[in-house]
Amino acid sequence: MISTFKGLNRVLITGSLLAIALLYFFPILIKSSNNPSFYLQVVSVAVCSAILTISLNICMGYGGLLSLMHTGMQMVGGYAVAILAVKQGWNGWLALVASAVIGAIFAILVILISLRATYLYFGMITLAVNLIAMEAVRHGGELTGGYNGLFGVFAPGIPSGMMSAEGFYRVMITILILAYVVQRNLIFSGFGRNTMALRESSETATALGISPNMHRVKVFSVSGALAGLAGGLLSIQIGYAVADIGDLNNGLIFFVGLFLGGVGTLAGPVLGVALVAVIDFTIRGTGQYRTLVLGSILLLTMIILPRGIVGTYRASRYGSPRSREVMPGEADNYHLDIAVKNVTKGEVLLEAKDVVKHFGGVHAVDGISVQFKAGEVHGIIGPNGSGKSTLISALTRYHELTSGSVTLLGVEADKKPFKVARDGVTRVFQIPHLFERVSVLDNVLTGMYRRDKYSIFDAIFRTPRYLKANSRSVAEAKALLSLAGMLGMEELAAGSISHGQKRLLEVIRAVATEPKILILDEPATGLTQDEMHSLTSLIRTLAAGGMCVVLIEHNVAFLMDLADIVTVIQSGKVIAEGTPQAVQKDERVLEAYLGNTDFSKELA
Repeated sequence: MISTFKGLNRVLITGSLLAIALLYFFPILIKSSNNPSFYLQVVSVAVCSAILTISLNICMGYGGLLSLMHTGMQMVGGYAVAILAVKQGWNGWLALVASAVIGAIFAILVILISLRATYLYFGMITLAVNLIAMEAVRHGGELTGGYNGLFGVFAPGIPSGMMSAEGFYRVMITILILAYVVQRNLIFSGFGRNTMALRESSETATALGISPNMHRVKVFSVSGALAGLAGGLLSIQIGYAVADIGDLNNGLIFFVGLFLGGVGTLAGPVLGVALVAVIDFTIRGTGQYRTLVLGSILLLTMIILPRGIVGTYRASRYGSPRSREVMPGEADNYHLDIAVKNVTKGEVLLEAKDVVKHFGGVHAVDGISVQFKAGEVHGIIGPNGSGKSTLISALTRYHELTSGSVTLLGVEADKKPFKVARDGVTRVFQIPHLFERVSVLDNVLTGMYRRDKYSIFDAIFRTPRYLKANSRSVAEAKALLSLAGMLGMEELAAGSISHGQKRLLEVIRAVATEPKILILDEPATGLTQDEMHSLTSLIRTLAAGGMCVVLIEHNVAFLMDLADIVTVIQSGKVIAEGTPQAVQKDERVLEAYLGNTDFSKELA
């Protein structure tokens, strides 16, 4: 993601820096108060809540995983520190690191048993796990201290001894800042783009080569690590670990804070928790009404500010990015090598032999054999319901074959769609599948997933390997946008551009994967004449570079102008195949596809 900080954005940055300075100097400011240790603990607990909320935001806001076990992961992290430091005599710092590791392991174990669960059912599974974990701790005997918990957890010293409350408070502030940086660096990387792609459309992410299950495991493990760390810090701060830390009632502050600040925004969770902590402190004398007040805030937020404070600001004219003016000659600065590597023009890249796909008694595809060759624009036409899209879904493994075979680059195609994509087949769906809540540039960069040669740790620490790869990817993405006439729109939210631009962007995103075979399902629908010209030029450029472009299109004139070969499908069978000129004269096509209508009218 790229953000332009101007005007009000600069004010917000300045305000954030002042807030950080205020937090660091807070112990000095409260020294003259009646009870400085009380105020210090209030802010410290809020800091733990902020870290936990960042964890939940990565999981739910960006990853689209409904987790109701974050208080449980916090509890697990707290007990990890208590058991290791108090029972086992570990160094406090090592125990704190272990709390993050154990939190990640706990998260991985849970998601591995619930990968097939849908959004709501996944949430119910995590809720059940949370309740089970709490009961397990309460009946853990001497190891966990049972219902009483474990006491005597103290802040570790540097290098030994025990740190002062003020010193550990500043350590917690530093860890909060680091947690925010980790969140920011992950979201502004290939990891974050893949995460948001899965949130927006798992089907499209798969078509770009992203493994949904593996990436969800990674997202949930990162979230679990931060939640475990928050729990470890909380146990050190309050001096004990008890099962009640895992109670969802105690998690109300970070749920309210997340939605109030803005789900799926970077600063939203921290801002939201800060505001809720202030409110919670203000009403501390009316504890019986706490749940009522916080619940009302959550309800009003969902009704009045469904995007939260930060999300609403970013959607406003002050916070939303605008297209920039393209400088004269700027497009000439971006050069792109479209040539497909390791293929020979005319080489068979993808071959279907007697492919059959039945849905019960419906014979959607009934024995189709077809070849797709390098450097060729291969058109597929047929009436609605003829089986065109079903054939493509079968070839790309979104549908399991009833019978027949699919060969990709000389070997049997993998049966998993994301692996087919990684092997060089990228698909653009008939129904738009754009990642609308992220920027135009990020959509294109998501398509470069397979070329990211850096690890998650490179992304977090911004290593030279990451910086070099990211710089190259951004330059190539801009070159692709220039090729489609969309340079200058990089920062716009993809959902804010026109329908035709969205379709072009989907094609550009698919090209960014560097496929050998590009499948476009009705890409020209809704395009203006200028956009049609841009798409035509792009397809010809891709084919000239050795790419096989498979074009399914109802705009027959558009397809016939581009295609080298056309396959006509009727009732799940191939009724004709040949050059556009030959197909236009085929009597079977005239009868089956157009009835008694003159084919020339379709081309007019």
